[in-house]
Amino acid sequence: MTPLPNRDDVAMEQILRACGHDHDIPDENRLEVTATETDENGRTVNINHTACRRCGMIQVSRWQPPEPDTRGFVVMSTFERPEPGDVPGLAERALQVTDAELADFIAARGFPGGVPADFAPDRRTTASVEHLDHTLRIRAGQFALLDRTRSVGDILPVPAYAESADLIDAVPGAALFWPPIHDGELALSVTISPTPPEPDRSYDRIVELSCRFGTGHAVLHELAGRKLPLPPLPAGHGDYRLRFHTKPSGCLLQIWNQPRTKPNILR
Repeated sequence: MTPLPNRDDVAMEQILRACGHDHDIPDENRLEVTATETDENGRTVNINHTACRRCGMIQVSRWQPPEPDTRGFVVMSTFERPEPGDVPGLAERALQVTDAELADFIAARGFPGGVPADFAPDRRTTASVEHLDHTLRIRAGQFALLDRTRSVGDILPVPAYAESADLIDAVPGAALFWPPIHDGELALSVTISPTPPEPDRSYDRIVELSCRFGTGHAVLHELAGRKLPLPPLPAGHGDYRLRFHTKPSGCLLQIWNQPRTKPNILR
């Protein structure tokens, strides 16, 4: 099911449309090998990924390594859409998206009713940082963070298509966390922020990934049964970054609105 668009989605389309097809691709990096693959005949194919400096659109170039004494070779190029978090200036442009632009964009993509009234509001320009302390009852070394419309069955067992950042697995609307204890009580601090917080380097392990929350309302879910609602997420429905810190004495989860990008292991 297509998720309800938000201001980040509108801003991304505006930036890509403004750039058009005249992309600003750095020529000096065009034939630098960034990956390889094997074709159907078992031959190595070199690959280069280079992003447009204006919109982040990725030019993907492929070529076979030339044979000795060959004067030239053929390079085939295509374009791939970037991850939203890799689009230059997207966060700033999202703040400029008007209510009318958002409503038109949502309606054009099959949601004529607009944003449902029970969704969390977009407060990214007014929300303040919120800190919460919980003691979770951990079972089987796991707990979850869910959009209120999702269930723990959406992430357990972990689907093959889930994104992973070592200590977190996630699908849209559901994230599974692996704390350093198997059974017992876990001290978990949660920080919800409208802007990216700094990681706390006092923790032993730090990982992060993106997760889209369809309503902007999320709950911590213990496998033992309790559901602990969190305050409404600051940008309403959309993509958020989850950064999980662990050490034997407890864990820290940082949540902030940020366009989707690749998982990362910081420590």
